[in-house]
Amino acid sequence: MEVSLLSLSAADEPLRQHGRLHTDDVSVAQDVVAEVFEPHTLEPLAAKRLDARLNAVQIGEVTLGYLTYGTETRISLPPSGQWYHVNVTLAGSSRIARTDGERGETEGMRGAAVLLPHRTQTIEWAHDAAQFGIKIPRTALETHLSDLTRTQVTGPVDFGLIIDLTSRAGRGLLRCLDFVRREWDEDGVLAQHGGTRRHVEAMIMTNLLMAASGPHQNLLRQEHTTSRPAALKRALDYIHEHAHELPTLTDLTAAAGVSARTLQLQFLRNLGCTPLQYLRDVRLRAARAELLHPRSADVTVTDVATSWGFYNLGRFSSLYRSVYGETPSETLRRAKGG
Repeated sequence: MEVSLLSLSAADEPLRQHGRLHTDDVSVAQDVVAEVFEPHTLEPLAAKRLDARLNAVQIGEVTLGYLTYGTETRISLPPSGQWYHVNVTLAGSSRIARTDGERGETEGMRGAAVLLPHRTQTIEWAHDAAQFGIKIPRTALETHLSDLTRTQVTGPVDFGLIIDLTSRAGRGLLRCLDFVRREWDEDGVLAQHGGTRRHVEAMIMTNLLMAASGPHQNLLRQEHTTSRPAALKRALDYIHEHAHELPTLTDLTAAAGVSARTLQLQFLRNLGCTPLQYLRDVRLRAARAELLHPRSADVTVTDVATSWGFYNLGRFSSLYRSVYGETPSETLRRAKGG
């Protein structure tokens, strides 16, 4: 069954109301696409004149964009260290090579390529290739994976290169993207209501994680098995349900029904951290979510930090920057459009 992401005519191209670029100038195309996605080198491979089009929207931390060049091109993408990219091939084809040795091809509505933040990648587009790109910050996607699996994800995830869009999970990703692009194309309720954007970006990231191959699939499967001790699961449930109440270790052991020593050992063996370290990370992620999506224009870093139990603002700022690569003030300023 075709989904409406296939509507690639001039009148119906995805995100058509959010045009960012239409040019035949290679330098201009490279600069604008780099601004929306990330720095790269663009090289036309054929005599046919470039006809670059880019439509793009920002949804929370996630960037979505429709891109076509109208001629054969090669894109060289150095490691950014900061973003994951997914190129969903809507039409035409592309060939991709990564420095981890993976190579693959995508065809329209059958495959998507996952580009990693810690690898060099080269992508060659056919003259009729059209892509729907997804750009997600490392911290956002790895934090979301941590939340889904209740596991500490501390490094870049080595996703498989190609997502099969004909698989059940691949079709789910397409339906998700189609729903989101319709909302933004038609100026729907979700596009107008800023408070819903964190849920939209979470939906996109969840569908991507389900569709992509890689070692993270073991974490996703593990979360739905009984391999973890029951006491650990009870403690994790309690943390995620009561993190805002700033529970103590005594609260966690009472919820788990085991001694503090037993709970500490179960956390260390299964998650590689102590219960209170895990709780701190959950609170830090929650604070970041509030900074990215402030409830009002009057919200301050102090409001958010103290509401999640970070009373020493200097330590909070230092911890936050070490994890997210920016200060809390920078996050909040960007979220407010400053």
